[in-house]
Amino acid sequence: MLQRTLCRAALAAGLLAAGLTAAPAQDKKPSAADQAKARKALQEVQDFIGTWNLEGTQKDGAKTVAWKEQVKWGWKFNKDGDAWISVSFAEGKGKYFTTGELKYDVEKKLYALTLTPSAKGAAAQTYTGTLKGGLLKVEHKDEKTKDVYRLTLNTAAEGIRFVFKAEKQDGGKGLFASAYAMNGNKDGESIAGGTKKPECIVSGGAASMAVTYNGKTYYVCCSGCRDEFNANPAKYAK
Repeated sequence: MLQRTLCRAALAAGLLAAGLTAAPAQDKKPSAADQAKARKALQEVQDFIGTWNLEGTQKDGAKTVAWKEQVKWGWKFNKDGDAWISVSFAEGKGKYFTTGELKYDVEKKLYALTLTPSAKGAAAQTYTGTLKGGLLKVEHKDEKTKDVYRLTLNTAAEGIRFVFKAEKQDGGKGLFASAYAMNGNKDGESIAGGTKKPECIVSGGAASMAVTYNGKTYYVCCSGCRDEFNANPAKYAK
């Protein structure tokens, strides 16, 4: 009996030690191929990149409430090769959201737009969906109320106008009803248009910011692409 007890104690001690010394589970790093797929998918919404002067409208009974917001979209990169798109609403003081990030889930083949609500203490909300016909349509479900919120984002007039539409489905049933909308022009642009801008050497979209390397001038579309180019100029100059 004593021997059996000692063996059990030794086994328990061994398992405890193994548990204490085992390395914690780590998130699997995306492969280079998946990173390339994610970046390619995000390039499909390249026209979002830039600064937009938007006017929001919302029905309040018989009245229409209006407000203005400057919304900025830009690329972000990290040293591991990951890329995503960030967004800021009215310098972090938007009517409904402050900041957010748009990523692409290669495994699920879905876009994921995570937004931080303006309401104090509110948790970040992740909207997921697909891109079809130039429309990025993503949804988020409130687990408490079961309400479903849908956001539809797209550009128009050859990338000069931006449209942001929000809808709500009460209890997750029935038709979606309009909640509010924001639309307007890219900063410094007009519907009349003008000469075609050079392409961003990092992301491939319309560019307006100049960078130089070895005495040659290149163009990028946002500060994120500028920083990425400056960190790896030889890579992109090729």
